[in-house]
Amino acid sequence: MRLIIAKPRGFCAGVDRAIRSVEQALDRYGAPVYVLNNIVHNAHVVEELRDKGAVFVRSLDEVPEGAYLLFSAHGVGPDRWTHAERLRLQVIDATCPLVEKVHHEARRFASKDFTIILVGEEGHDETVGTMGWVPGHVRLSSAGRPL
Repeated sequence: MRLIIAKPRGFCAGVDRAIRSVEQALDRYGAPVYVLNNIVHNAHVVEELRDKGAVFVRSLDEVPEGAYLLFSAHGVGPDRWTHAERLRLQVIDATCPLVEKVHHEARRFASKDFTIILVGEEGHDETVGTMGWVPGHVRLSSAGRPL
């Protein structure tokens, strides 16, 4: 049997861009650069970035005031932006442009008082971020779970 491994790594363009953003921030500002949540669902990549000086955190309260913080490709809701501002963090927004488009469209439909059915995983960073932009206008539908 012959096995051919595809390149690049197989990440979407938004995740690839976010990984490069972490690497560029480390080059430009030096370690540590804090990253909210994992930049990608790949332990090998996360560990490589950690070895270079990235610090992955689950809460903004883990980040020292004034530090560099990167929001991952999954995006965040407005509450995280406000919290980061209160902590005077230097935010690097690596939100995927396609995720930003979802946030924009969600806000557009919510402004017309639509109910948005969001298909996603409950608690996932991308789902939480999107729902944060349109509170009260989203019904979450997860695989195997009825509305």
